[in-house]
Amino acid sequence: MSKLQSDTEERAEILAPKRLQERVYVMCVQYRGNDFSGWQRQIDQPTVQGHLEAALTQVAALPVRIAAAGRTDAGVHATGQIISFTTSSERSPDAWLKGVNSLTPKAIQVAWVRQVPSSFHPRYAATARRYNYVYYDQDRFNPFVDGLAWCTQKLDQDAMHRAAQWLLGEHDFTTFRAAGCQSLSPKRRINRCEIRRQGHFVVMEIEASAFLLHMVRNIASALYDVGIGAPTHSVRDLLLLKDRVRLGVTAPPQGLYLTHVSYPGAGFPPAPAVPLLAGGF
Repeated sequence: MSKLQSDTEERAEILAPKRLQERVYVMCVQYRGNDFSGWQRQIDQPTVQGHLEAALTQVAALPVRIAAAGRTDAGVHATGQIISFTTSSERSPDAWLKGVNSLTPKAIQVAWVRQVPSSFHPRYAATARRYNYVYYDQDRFNPFVDGLAWCTQKLDQDAMHRAAQWLLGEHDFTTFRAAGCQSLSPKRRINRCEIRRQGHFVVMEIEASAFLLHMVRNIASALYDVGIGAPTHSVRDLLLLKDRVRLGVTAPPQGLYLTHVSYPGAGFPPAPAVPLLAGGF
């Protein structure tokens, strides 16, 4: 290489704009879903994704788009939603957390922030998702749980738990699938489905690698029927029928919480518990 060529290349390297290093961050987000039209960004509608992206863009001083472990419907809550975003803006995890929390509505707050490898994706890296469905079964309306649980008549939680065991394993969940579901297959594998009483609440905890549209709320509806007197085998019968019409109404969204997303080996902090279940009601 000639000295002239070497000098030219060196000068070009000096004058070339420096390529900013991009970093990937992951956040655990909590939100009360009552005031939002679901998770996914929509035009002229308040959504959780829309508020978070606006806040992150302001903190970063650059446009930011986020990916999430899963979408939640209008009115559904989360204590353990996991999101990630890529940015060249240099901010500490604490600066991201405090900045976003100061700019989002009080119903949306970040619990923790971590920097992760560039290969991380909150949806594709997840091995399981866990939801709670919360019934307030004191046979009366309670203004302090309105919008945060399904207020129902008294439920037999033991019968509900027995019925829920028919759901374990891999099944065709067509009966529990919303008409607008775009999944290519109605088959899903449920790892765990437990019903317990916790104070004045009955809580369903269900975990699977993935769920169909409205699947958890439809399961909550079928188990509610068992709780008020339907036979436990009715859940098995619904599975075998593969007919959404036979199920009836979908349980309301306000009882549903996305509580945990599993990333084995990631070392993320545990997601916060559902505050409503701490007692006092």
